Amino acid sequence: MRLNNKVAIITGAANGIGLAISEAFAKEGAIVFMADIDEIKGIAEAERIKKTGAIIRAVQCDVAVREDVEYLINAAIAEFGKIDILVNNAAVAIGGNIMEMPEADWDRLMDTNLKSIYRTIKAALPFMVKQRSGSVINISSTQAFRSWHNWTAYAGAKGAMLSITNQLAGQFGEYNVRFNSISPGAILTPMNAKRASEEGPDFFAKSETMHAMNRLGTPEEVAMTAVFLASDEAGFITGEDIKVDGGLCTLPRYFE
Repeated sequence: MRLNNKVAIITGAANGIGLAISEAFAKEGAIVFMADIDEIKGIAEAERIKKTGAIIRAVQCDVAVREDVEYLINAAIAEFGKIDILVNNAAVAIGGNIMEMPEADWDRLMDTNLKSIYRTIKAALPFMVKQRSGSVINISSTQAFRSWHNWTAYAGAKGAMLSITNQLAGQFGEYNVRFNSISPGAILTPMNAKRASEEGPDFFAKSETMHAMNRLGTPEEVAMTAVFLASDEAGFITGEDIKVDGGLCTLPRYFE
């Protein structure tokens, strides 16, 4: 019960890493707001988790829409009067050679993956500052550290997320509001399953070989790192990025 009675908001919570974080937070006693653009899936997963005795809410939210984000934050405040944890996980994966990538694709990715955290943090941070406590966890990526061909926009958004995390950690530390990030390697998520279906069966084999541990990570492994950063056990940790990557960034090997 490391997160007992803490109110947590998680974006992109209906699938993959976001869903695993929602489950882990609920198990640790948090009051969880699962936000996702997929309302039907979000409600179904929330109802399933609720059967464990957790206090959980599903909220339809497109993080690219300011009104949706403000509704999400206000819903948590209206019911529970506080926000202790914000996990910015929602993202889309759009590849493309920068010489050919349509500007509309670039803008869509930046709006969902990067500008969305501006929206959520702007809406939630005043409440955290007022209560003089809070933990914001931004889900970045090892693509912020390594070069994958034709993933410039994705890498750019995740790299910017690291800079934002560091800057805000310095600015709001005096209010006991902590900002940290997690950079997963290749994780067994629906997003990567979609890439495998588009890029061919070798996608998973090559992804495994890039890691020192010769396997993909699981959403649960990322989720337990988020539990630690959200908990009081990490009360003196801010401005940090934790790589959950099975040694991917340790090795030089890369396979296209």
